[in-house]
Amino acid sequence: MRRAALLLATFAVIYVCNFFIPRLMPGDPLQYSSSVSGEDMTVAYNAEQLEQLRAYYGLDQPLLTQFGRTLAANLRGDLGQSIHYKQPVSTVILSRLPWTLGLMAFSTALSLPLAVGLALVCVRRPRVDKAVYGVFSAICQLPPYLVGLALLFLVAARVSWLPLSGGETAFARYAHFGQRLADLALHGLLPAVSLCVVSLPGYFFTARASFLSVRRQPYLLGARSRGLKEGLVRRRYILRNAATPIVAKLFLSIGGLMGSTLLVENVFAYPGVGTVLREAVRYRDYPLIQGVFLFSTVLVLAGMLISDRLCAGLDKGVRHAG
Repeated sequence: MRRAALLLATFAVIYVCNFFIPRLMPGDPLQYSSSVSGEDMTVAYNAEQLEQLRAYYGLDQPLLTQFGRTLAANLRGDLGQSIHYKQPVSTVILSRLPWTLGLMAFSTALSLPLAVGLALVCVRRPRVDKAVYGVFSAICQLPPYLVGLALLFLVAARVSWLPLSGGETAFARYAHFGQRLADLALHGLLPAVSLCVVSLPGYFFTARASFLSVRRQPYLLGARSRGLKEGLVRRRYILRNAATPIVAKLFLSIGGLMGSTLLVENVFAYPGVGTVLREAVRYRDYPLIQGVFLFSTVLVLAGMLISDRLCAGLDKGVRHAG
């Protein structure tokens, strides 16, 4: 109960900041929607049209009044109308959400098993551990967009079969679903590898520390003294007892992975929520900025809550098995 109350208070603070901070940016979103920006329209809005649009979007009201109306609409499930896309914010986000979540899942499926496997090898081989630990210590603070740019220029630009950008081949006709799935995987490969590089060290350090802690426990000696095979010892005693910190790390890293994904999507022009957020900030689209960050906040806090529940369940399972 205390944990849920803390998460709720955290959400309330983030929600308030999410409303007021975008409005501190210089510029008027309606000016960016007219030819004043020099890009979107050939004819600028006149003063009367700007006033009508401000009234339509509620931008002519005091900030506290706007906040109250936005809060009431959000509680009804209405995230508002995007000023730039001229569509409901929920529609814009939901149309791009599968791309972002798929990329996050793809990168996690690459990084987590690899990190756990490397950690298992390293705790048994000190020389390999020293080399891998040094490499991961050097790259653990690399920004994801820098890794993406390096892969873009050093790999994608030199290999013809790797796409430079996008989520799928434009105007492609697929003979079957498997062909489209392969095309999607090919376009998501470099963005996923970029995310894998920045998230792999964190998973590795957590798994390594957990495995080293478990290896010092006396029940491993008892298991080996009973003649159990080493593979069975690793699965039943080492992996099971070391799983709780790894699972906690997985869900607690959702926030960092989400932020990294939004950056990497812009490097590869990947059609996810990250490119939508870039356009929202560029055109001062307040409702869309709020919608994206609101979704990110809910995802991060939900990951923390799930982490608590799963870790508690794993601990009970381990104690019961013991």
